[in-house]
Amino acid sequence: MHPTRRSPLIALILATCGDAGDASSSAATTSDTTSNASATSNASATSSELPTTSEASTTESSATTGEPSEVAGLELLPRLAGLWTGPATMTPLGTFARMNMDMRAASGQVLFSKADLDEMNNLRFAFEIEAPDGKPTLVYRNGGYFLGLLRDSRTQLVEHDAKAATYRFCSTSALGCDYIDARWSFSDADSLIFDVKVKGKQHVYWDAKRVEKRSLPDPFPGDATPLPSDADFPPMPSLKVDVSWADPLAADGAVWIILTTMDCDLQLKCVHSRTLTKGAPAGSTSVTLTLDQMHPGPYKLNTVLDRNGNLATTLYPDKGDGIGALNQAVEVKPSGETAVKTTIIITL
Repeated sequence: MHPTRRSPLIALILATCGDAGDASSSAATTSDTTSNASATSNASATSSELPTTSEASTTESSATTGEPSEVAGLELLPRLAGLWTGPATMTPLGTFARMNMDMRAASGQVLFSKADLDEMNNLRFAFEIEAPDGKPTLVYRNGGYFLGLLRDSRTQLVEHDAKAATYRFCSTSALGCDYIDARWSFSDADSLIFDVKVKGKQHVYWDAKRVEKRSLPDPFPGDATPLPSDADFPPMPSLKVDVSWADPLAADGAVWIILTTMDCDLQLKCVHSRTLTKGAPAGSTSVTLTLDQMHPGPYKLNTVLDRNGNLATTLYPDKGDGIGALNQAVEVKPSGETAVKTTIIITL
C-alpha cells in the first residue's frame, strides 16, 4: 500500500480506549501463535465443548468461584453476541464510516471480537469474568497491536440497568472512571451505542447495528470462576490465505482478504466479519496473509488486488483492481491453521 495514506481503521485503532501508557509488557502472547490452538465452533457448541481459559496465566485469582447468576451484568453478553457495524465518530482523529465487530464466544468464558488493518495493527474487544477487587466482576478488555506493540486496557462493570440496557465500565486502575469511562447502551435489540471518554475527553462514539445474530452456549459463561487479571486470550485458530495473480505488479499495491458469512456482490457490498490487508511490492505475483484469533466455522472469502492502493478509503474496488473468485467457501478448523489458496482472475 502507499505508505502516505492513513486507513480509517488504523486511525480508529489509535483512537480507542487507553493511550500509550497502557502498553502491555508482553508484546507477544501464546494466543497470537496458534499452531497448537484449541477452540470449537461457536454456533452450535455447548459450554462443556468450549475450552476454558483459567490456565491462561500463571497468576492465580484469589476470588472464590461463583455461579454465573451471582455476577452482575452477564445479560449484556447475549445482547452483544452478533456482527455489528456502524460509524465511529467523535474520535481524536475524526469520523470513520465503518467499524465492524463480530462478537462470538471464543471459549466457555470469553466473548471476543477482532478487527484488523494489517499484520501490525488490530483492535480487540473481549468480555470475561475477573476479580479486580476480589469479587467476581464482568470485565471489558479493549486493545490490540498498534504498530506491533501490544496494548490491553481492562475496565470493570461499575453500574448497570438491565431493564434500560445500559452498562458502564471504568478502568481497573486506581484512576477508575477518571481514566477510562466506557458505556454500552441499547435502544433496541439490534442497536447499540458505545461511548468512551478517556481522561474526561470524548474518545470514540460507535453507533452500531447488529446485522447478523450469533448464538452462545447456554449458559454463557458456563464457568464463573474469575480469570486472572493478567489472563491471556483463549487459544483460537488461524487462517492463512495465499493470493496469487498472473502479471507482475507495475507499481506497489495491496492485497485484501474479506471474510463474511453472507455472499458479497461484485462491489463487495456485504458486511465483513474480518478483513486483512498486506502490501504487495512492484514486480510481485503473490502475497500470503494470515488472520489469527479466528472464530472457527464457515465463511465466504473474497480477495482484492488493490493496484492503486485506495481501497481503505473507497471501501470498494475500482477500475484496474483485480478480484478473485466471488464468495469462495472456507471452513476454518476448530484448532491450528487452516490454509487456503485463491487466484485473482478478474480485472475491473
